[in-house]
Amino acid sequence: MKPIHLVISLALFMLGSFTDYLDGYLARKWKIVSWFGKIIDPIADKVLILGVLFIFSYEGVIPWILTAIIASREIFMTILRLVMLSKKIVLASIKSGKVKTFSQVIVLTTVYVLLIVNTQIGSELWQVIIRNTILVLVLYVAAISIYSCVDFLNRNRKILQKHLDV
Repeated sequence: MKPIHLVISLALFMLGSFTDYLDGYLARKWKIVSWFGKIIDPIADKVLILGVLFIFSYEGVIPWILTAIIASREIFMTILRLVMLSKKIVLASIKSGKVKTFSQVIVLTTVYVLLIVNTQIGSELWQVIIRNTILVLVLYVAAISIYSCVDFLNRNRKILQKHLDV
């Protein structure tokens, strides 16, 4: 990937992440929280995050298996929320989910920066260090994604059992 493409993509990613945060902040501050927003906002988060993860995996930056783990969690949670919405139940986000989303944004921003730095470094040692750092960061995101899913299911176990006949 060319450095200029990485910089432009990083800027767009940061803009998307910031406007998502601002939207949520203003909705809570002005008390304009809606059913539509509770569903669409998480979907928009997922499209942004998964889009970047898929591109990084396609480019060989992130292993496909980690992207698959993260994507599976996001798709599962979206389907679960939509099923519950069809029953007129909105399952609100919980703290671990917010930590997961924040972690994803910070890690992907860091990956962008490391890739930009990597294009400027000729040393093979530094390139190995950068690749391994990226791997560790994305492993963390995969782990927090799994944890937040389990946490969400545990916290909503009673309502899910009641309405999903589990």
